[in-house]
Amino acid sequence: MIRLTSVLTWIWGPLVLVVDYLTKLMVLANRDILMQRVEVIGDFARFIYVRNSGAAMGIFPGGRIFLVTVSLLMAIVLVFVWRKISSENKVQRAALSAIWGGAVGNLIDRVFYDGLVVDFIDLGIGTHRFFTFNVADIGVSIGGTVLFVSLWLSGDKK
Repeated sequence: MIRLTSVLTWIWGPLVLVVDYLTKLMVLANRDILMQRVEVIGDFARFIYVRNSGAAMGIFPGGRIFLVTVSLLMAIVLVFVWRKISSENKVQRAALSAIWGGAVGNLIDRVFYDGLVVDFIDLGIGTHRFFTFNVADIGVSIGGTVLFVSLWLSGDKK
């Protein structure tokens, strides 16, 4: 029987995946508007349509087969690791689930959009900008940070 606590830690993956997919659909439906910057919070936060051929922050540009293979393998590994972690460790399981959702979200782009990931969130001040990113990247980043902190803190207890 599936326990509610397992569902609550697992749900982050599908949630990140669905929100990522829906936001990318909206971006693609409005790509003509988003070719120009659309300010959301003044110049600090804006939406802009960008296609990224690389991994995080544009590293490995043009390596579609490599990135699809690595993303697919990582998605599979994350499921196995999630299952190995004790159900009592809800934080680490939720973090892994969010990472999985982000990895699969960008994997879908790489497979179905000619190896190009749809990015659209642009943060910064003036000419000092962070790399353009998407909801999948947020899932991977927040999940990775939470997992790192959780592992670090659990190491202090030993």
